[in-house]
Amino acid sequence: MSIVAVGGAKGGTGRSVVAAGIAVFFAQLGKRVLIVDGHPNAPQLATAFGCAPPPLAMAPWADPAVEPRGRDTIVPNVRLLSTYGETGTLTGVSLKRPREIAAHSGADHVVLDLGAGSQSALLDAMLDVDAAVLVALPEPSSVEAIYRWIRHAFARSLSHALKSSPPALAAMRATLDREGAPPAPIDLARVVARAEPSIGPIVWESLHSLRPWLVVNASRSRVDLELGNAMTHLAKQRLGVDLQFLGHVEYDEAVSLAARKRKPLLLDAPGAKAARNLERLARKLSATLSGAEPGAERSKPMPVEPSPATHYDTLLVDRGVTDEEIRRAVRRMRERYATDSLASAGLCSLDDRENALARIEEARDVLLDPVRRRPYDLSISPPERSASIGAIEPMHSEPEPVELPPMPELTPESEFSGSLLRAVREARGVDLRELSSRTKIPLTSLRAIEEELYESLPPAVYLRGFVSEIARQLKLDVDQVARSYLRRARERGMP
Repeated sequence: MSIVAVGGAKGGTGRSVVAAGIAVFFAQLGKRVLIVDGHPNAPQLATAFGCAPPPLAMAPWADPAVEPRGRDTIVPNVRLLSTYGETGTLTGVSLKRPREIAAHSGADHVVLDLGAGSQSALLDAMLDVDAAVLVALPEPSSVEAIYRWIRHAFARSLSHALKSSPPALAAMRATLDREGAPPAPIDLARVVARAEPSIGPIVWESLHSLRPWLVVNASRSRVDLELGNAMTHLAKQRLGVDLQFLGHVEYDEAVSLAARKRKPLLLDAPGAKAARNLERLARKLSATLSGAEPGAERSKPMPVEPSPATHYDTLLVDRGVTDEEIRRAVRRMRERYATDSLASAGLCSLDDRENALARIEEARDVLLDPVRRRPYDLSISPPERSASIGAIEPMHSEPEPVELPPMPELTPESEFSGSLLRAVREARGVDLRELSSRTKIPLTSLRAIEEELYESLPPAVYLRGFVSEIARQLKLDVDQVARSYLRRARERGMP
């Protein structure tokens, strides 16, 4: 059983559409789903699911011994529970109650559609689930709201973690009082950890554990489609938080037409582009939830304070990059830190932007100069950057840099076979386990893709998503890789 919460810091972003899409997708997999409308004063999901309007008959949430009663919807396997008629406060979604509701619901999945804001009760609910999904629109105020939510969420999470350490808690509160609002999580963590070194591991574990998902809704342009990845990279660099990009949903008139018919989009227009987007991100979320191993994170050593970022971290590239890849990375980072950049809205002051651009230029000058790059590489060896801001966890522990195989020649006509994907991965210095960690694709599936074991692979609609994500992580042309690999698979008799 898993709990997914869909929320954010700004209203009107389409959270209910995303929550309904996730719930319907889970139900179509044959799972029992309880979707909870967490808007105490403005419930929306009853209409979307073709139910009678609130108030719905329900038991008090406060009594965990009473099973919450929801109402069946027009979607098989989906039941709806509304908070309408509660006290008008947010007590219905307090820290412990999502777990209580889930435990007594008998559902395989519980999807919480929460209201917008960074009130304590909302943050507690979002922090106490298996997957917290934030929905943003491609506009500055919405992007700013996501970063603001992250700051408030970490401050709230850290306050819970520090209850047993009054000195550390006092240091945190003093910082918040001085700043007037939560600073970047990485900065707040450093202040608290240095004020009370003994609780440093707890602080860094709290930062490491904050891993919300991001959905960009109503995308229209190429810039909108690139926004999600840009925000995740900047959140790592500037905030120190792993904001994970779940996917985008294209602007589609089918969304409003489905709402008029009082039907979820995936039921009313499953072939619409927005419906396909919702299905894709829900599938990715489902794969992540089903692949999670309870307790796996707790078995790892506590994280330590991140090391200073290297030039590779600044450009968000691996150490095996070519000069052309460095130039592309520089252009990309310049765009993200430009004054009119949508991805960095509300994230950087003018001084921050100037400092970031100066670091980008310095990284460019060093990495494009062979005379300077070789000594620099030696100065940061062995590559211990697993905790660096924006760094990729190294999979090797050799004291000397590992010599990577040459990058295979790639052209716009290249046909991507499993062996070619393996050659590119090895030239990038990416281990299969590392690639599995990044893409959330099981190791067995990655091996089957590289070895072209078509009988062990999922249907083509799922395989396309797997191959596209591999291409994205290896910095390849996503469309070319997916198209050529699937064509090759069909020609060789893929079932």
